[in-house]
Amino acid sequence: METVERKWSVQQEDIFAWFEKDQHHFIGGNYRFNEDEYEVYIDVEGHLVVRARAGTGKTTTIVEGVNRAPESSILVAAYNKKIAQELVLSVTNPNVTVKTLHAVGYAAVRRFRERIKCDFGNGRADSLTELVCGKTAPDAIKRLVSKLHTKGREILPHANKAGDLIEIAIKYECEPDESWANSGFPLERIEEFALQAMELASQIKSGETIDGSDMIFLPVRNHWLQKEFDMVVIDEAQDMTNSQLEIAQGVNRGRTCIVGDDRQAIYGFRGADSNSIDRLKAELKASELGLTVTYRCPQSVVRLAQEIVFDFECGPNNEEGAVYDLHTSQLATEAGPGDFILSRVNAPLVSIAMKLLRSGKRTKVAGKDIGKGLVTLIRKFKATSVPDFLRKVESWETKEVNRLKILLAAATSTNGRVSTIQGKIEEVQDKAEMLISLSEGSKNIDEITNRIESLFTDDGQGDKGLIVCSSVHRAKGLETDKVFVLKDTLRYHNIEEDNIRYVSFTRAKQTLVLVSDNVRM
Repeated sequence: METVERKWSVQQEDIFAWFEKDQHHFIGGNYRFNEDEYEVYIDVEGHLVVRARAGTGKTTTIVEGVNRAPESSILVAAYNKKIAQELVLSVTNPNVTVKTLHAVGYAAVRRFRERIKCDFGNGRADSLTELVCGKTAPDAIKRLVSKLHTKGREILPHANKAGDLIEIAIKYECEPDESWANSGFPLERIEEFALQAMELASQIKSGETIDGSDMIFLPVRNHWLQKEFDMVVIDEAQDMTNSQLEIAQGVNRGRTCIVGDDRQAIYGFRGADSNSIDRLKAELKASELGLTVTYRCPQSVVRLAQEIVFDFECGPNNEEGAVYDLHTSQLATEAGPGDFILSRVNAPLVSIAMKLLRSGKRTKVAGKDIGKGLVTLIRKFKATSVPDFLRKVESWETKEVNRLKILLAAATSTNGRVSTIQGKIEEVQDKAEMLISLSEGSKNIDEITNRIESLFTDDGQGDKGLIVCSSVHRAKGLETDKVFVLKDTLRYHNIEEDNIRYVSFTRAKQTLVLVSDNVRM
């Protein structure tokens, strides 16, 4: 059978020329610009940033690029294991290794410590905590310490002094409540224990067991990274943490290709370095090429997204598609199997999902971990009835918000904690609103718990005839024909909020519906 040669775009051909080190074959249609600059020269011997917008064929382009590259050892650093497995199936160049940065870190650990075993459970974290806290510390305090030093090892591997872990303690709910703080276990002491646990973790011996956090922490903290690749391609760079990026840079002795979309940087709350693309570009003095032409989104969606991301372009053969407004009351009637309903926060999704279920439509709320967190809160309240439960939800929300507002008043914009604390206030309010919605019409506490367990799941992602209600964050990387966006939940006051709107719009392959209470019926 005769094979048909694939037709590549001008933008892709320029990127391939960099991978091939072919200075003379740039077509010249792929130079990124802004109001002040117009870049023409691309250094094929230097580093490269590929700023790839939503649905522009990023993965296909990376694979073709590394298949053409002349280097004898190339690492493609994938964001997660699933993406790594998909890339491996497409790469034909025998000189290419596809790994997550956790896997790269694990290999470094095993070079320096023999017979290392790995356990992704809580055993490692709990044993470190036991060593620093001793037998006298309460179990509740030990749980906070375990969580904090685990997050510290993942996100801030170089933390070693008082104050280094405070921000992530707030962000990841590692703070003791008022009663524990007054009993000799304030946040500062929790942090002290966590820092001691991190130092102990760094002293790993051969034959011991590590966990997933150590795969990143140990090579970075102990300077165990060795230059072993002639090229490193960092995929989804905007979603990587600083420590993951340090792994990628630490194993590279040659060219670097940084691939990502700064306008899809919405994971700052997870510790991602949302400015990583521009920061690395400056540090490496990298050239830049763009993948700006989407083949996923229809023309009508692209026009709307261009109001946020000016260089987002539509493929020449993309259909017109449709963007229209819809009143919230009509959502349950219009949504159908396979559709996404997206919200910036989770609370509105709960009441919508319950309405859809009552109307006989199979529905789920994406996020099994969210459901588990809500069930944990319910058990903590120890309510005896639904009215008692509602009183305790209100009391918990008021107490937590007031506590966080005190921290907010003491924070300064320069230490980065203002946005972290504001985000936690919003998260508390979101959880309270979800719990109130879930209790509506419930006869007892068990019924509320059962609702959570049936609604919140990570199974399916819309491919089994379900309507998927999801936060925008959880829908990133996904796509479907028809997407409903709860417009009233979106915000407009900073770049990350703009990014959230852009991500929500660009999940749609055919139709985008903007749902609001303010639409005239």
